Amino acid sequence: MKVEKQILKGAEELFFRYGLKAITMDDIAKHLGMSKRTIYENFPTKDSIVSALLGQHREHSVTNIETIRKDSKNAIEEIILTMLHLESMSEMMNPRLLFELKKFHPKVWGEFQDFKQKVMMQCIADNMKRGIKQGIYRKEINIDMLSRLRVEQIELAWNPEMYPPSKYDIPAVHLVFLEHFLYGIANLKGHEMIEKYKKSKNLNVPL
Repeated sequence: MKVEKQILKGAEELFFRYGLKAITMDDIAKHLGMSKRTIYENFPTKDSIVSALLGQHREHSVTNIETIRKDSKNAIEEIILTMLHLESMSEMMNPRLLFELKKFHPKVWGEFQDFKQKVMMQCIADNMKRGIKQGIYRKEINIDMLSRLRVEQIELAWNPEMYPPSKYDIPAVHLVFLEHFLYGIANLKGHEMIEKYKKSKNLNVPL
């Protein structure tokens, strides 16, 4: 494993477990049994590590979303499987990660917002177009407005001030939001399909 990848893997383990603010470059070096000098030779700041990790997750997310879109039978299956992918990520993450990213790493937060606007919204918009074409989403839905709403729902579920992890199960919050969104954009044929997926033993979707 290259040194850069080793550092990113170790930093990710610590960030996911303890959050961004609590972890220092010293902590990363100790966790990896590596000199701090080696860390700085590859990443001059913690911000650069966070930015590199975000880049990795962007690429990983795009690959997964494209695979899910290709393999799913319809728009509803696609959006449910995509949500389950996000749920598996949220189970590994410290729930304060996004909050701390915004507060302590504004430059990287800007990169995340750019990804959200250019990629995530487009994926959701494409899903709605697919659902309309397949006759399972309502034709009159406003794709632009609702794609923005859906992206904000995803981010909101990770907001510890709105949904403190001590009180709410974050994956459950994501699924409640998804159910509300899906029933809103789907037509009656789509509602029947959602119900089938909810009962499907293969997908095991607790909507």
